[in-house]
Amino acid sequence: MRKQSHALCSLGLVGLLAATSVACSQQAEPERPMPVAPEGTERWVYNEAISDEFEGTSLDTAKWFDHNPSWIGRQPSLFRPENVRVEDGMLILTGRREEVKDAPEGYHTFTTAAVQSTHKVLYGFFEIRCRPMRSALSSAFWLYISDSLKQEEIDIFEICGRHETDSTYPRTYFATSHYILKPQNVQISDHVTHMSDVPWPDRTIVAGFKWTRDELVWYVDGKEIRRRKNDYWHSPETINFDSEAFPTWWGLPGEQDQGGEFQIEYFRYWTDPKSMDELTIFENDMK
Repeated sequence: MRKQSHALCSLGLVGLLAATSVACSQQAEPERPMPVAPEGTERWVYNEAISDEFEGTSLDTAKWFDHNPSWIGRQPSLFRPENVRVEDGMLILTGRREEVKDAPEGYHTFTTAAVQSTHKVLYGFFEIRCRPMRSALSSAFWLYISDSLKQEEIDIFEICGRHETDSTYPRTYFATSHYILKPQNVQISDHVTHMSDVPWPDRTIVAGFKWTRDELVWYVDGKEIRRRKNDYWHSPETINFDSEAFPTWWGLPGEQDQGGEFQIEYFRYWTDPKSMDELTIFENDMK
């Protein structure tokens, strides 16, 4: 930078330095991302403590487990921490056709992966940019909590990226909600299927989900695909990414299906800073 003229008055110099300081401060302040989905009435505030850009070389264990602490996977696929890695700015979950020596009974042929948040969250906006795996081993992004009385689950998406006999499966985006009251053996489950012109693994997508006290809203690439009233989902839940085998739903991978990679570029989470009264955890409506 050229030196200023000695004729520059002190007041002008002070003003210049102050403006420069402000400009530098503003430039140094990181820009906070906002959801890709259209702006609503909420005042979303980016939560850096929960969000993750996956820019390191390993999973942030303060935020994530490299497994599901309460489940080893849907038979016959076995969750393995070895199938979870952070690389090239992405969280990568791998599904493989392989046998594991001394695997638990009922687990064979496939290994998959699970990542679960170390913290539970209540309400907010959730978003990932990702590419599902090209396999009948699933790619999934979901919220979950279970205790002795109830189970709450919101599947932001479940995708079957390859199917040997039904070409509609790789183009189907399953957006599902489950609620179970265990003592009463009552289960509420519903879902919407959102179709793509091309298989989901053929492109990168932005999956978004809004969870408020009043409603649940699903988005793909900023477009709303499903909305429902929030009748039951009022407990803090874990954030999950995983891959599973679904032998009784869309079937096991065919012989040529060796698995694949579910690649996640980022996970972002926003909250709406309302009063504590508005964010009270409700007693469940059905108790």
